[in-house]
Amino acid sequence: MNTPQPARTRAQTHAPKARPDARPMRLALSAGGLAAMSALAAAIVLPPRPATQASGAVRQPAASADPLANPTAAQVQHPIQYVQLSPGQTAPPGATVIAASAPTPITLTVTVPAPAAQTPVVIKTTASGKVIP
Repeated sequence: MNTPQPARTRAQTHAPKARPDARPMRLALSAGGLAAMSALAAAIVLPPRPATQASGAVRQPAASADPLANPTAAQVQHPIQYVQLSPGQTAPPGATVIAASAPTPITLTVTVPAPAAQTPVVIKTTASGKVIP
């Protein structure tokens, strides 16, 4: 006689697929996470280093087209150094030579008063746009 066979489940009919091993990737991600955490902790805990310059040169900020954007750039004045040459000495290349007999330069400051405040002109109109005298 035929005896009915028990119904097979899906797990019994299909073999499980082989999956790749996740351990190497887990190790790589954990090592990267530890390195990032260490860098962040060091940046937070350590005090800031003082700014030092290797050479005696002074860095000036880049000049912008708008002088109002960087007010310190407009206020930089380089001092003029006058040197009197001894007889027989010559000026270095690129130096401006002023003759001893030349008159002393004069700085003239002119102050122009601001224009007087204008009184506002009030124009009264109707809802249609007609001007009321």
